[in-house]
Amino acid sequence: MGTNTTGLVAVLSMLMLTALSGCLGTDEDDAGADLVRMNVHYDDTSGTILERVQNGQTLTLDGVSLSFDFARVTSKAGNMKSFTMDPGDDDEGSNAITVNANDQAEISYEYLTHGLFTVTLTATDEQNNSGTALVTVRIDKQIEWTQTNTNEPSTMVLDTSPDCDCPVPNTIALNSTITNRNDIVPPSTPVTVTWTLYDAADATRASHSEQVGEGQSADWSHRESNINSGEWRIEVEQGQSEEENLDISHEVRVLYSALESEPNPLETPTDA
Repeated sequence: MGTNTTGLVAVLSMLMLTALSGCLGTDEDDAGADLVRMNVHYDDTSGTILERVQNGQTLTLDGVSLSFDFARVTSKAGNMKSFTMDPGDDDEGSNAITVNANDQAEISYEYLTHGLFTVTLTATDEQNNSGTALVTVRIDKQIEWTQTNTNEPSTMVLDTSPDCDCPVPNTIALNSTITNRNDIVPPSTPVTVTWTLYDAADATRASHSEQVGEGQSADWSHRESNINSGEWRIEVEQGQSEEENLDISHEVRVLYSALESEPNPLETPTDA
């Protein structure tokens, strides 16, 4: 009985020492985990790209520029050495920007593709201690697509694939206007036009038809959810044997769920 008790006490003592040793080792390993304080400021975490396409040619593409201010990032181990922003719009981080902390503290990046991107912000001090913060940004896209004076309407192709490993868009919003041009040569005839929206699986999602008189316009507005990833398209057709010249204007918005991080602006002191 005494021998068994002594053996049990010895085993329990060894287990307690092992547990304490593991705890102490963990504390030592984590000693530098909180050295860098990631106090990064940013005014915006969302925006909309604007692309203008006319008669099949891209005229302009206005991206979304977001800025991140590392000026107030500090380390208990010394001065800061570098700041890095990985915008999250590529697979291997090849678009990451790193700056020397002695030269600048703000990093700006222009997004030219849509998606819900995870931005990785990293700050490293002179002792190579690093801190990291993750920020989700939402980049929607608006396309203004026009075709003028045509009796053979082109197909508008819309790619809903995000440029990241992230959810697909939540909604496609379409506003379209078709004008039957006021031709100089008679006769003056109305034309029947039909819009059709196809998804990436070539399924018809919505369709609408109207008759448009000479010199008049017709509008169609539509919102589509349950978006699949890939190339959607919008087609316009005239009625059989009708060859009136048309002006076509599509405004399409690719919209994501509002899952972006809250902005973290630098608070300016107010006068007393």
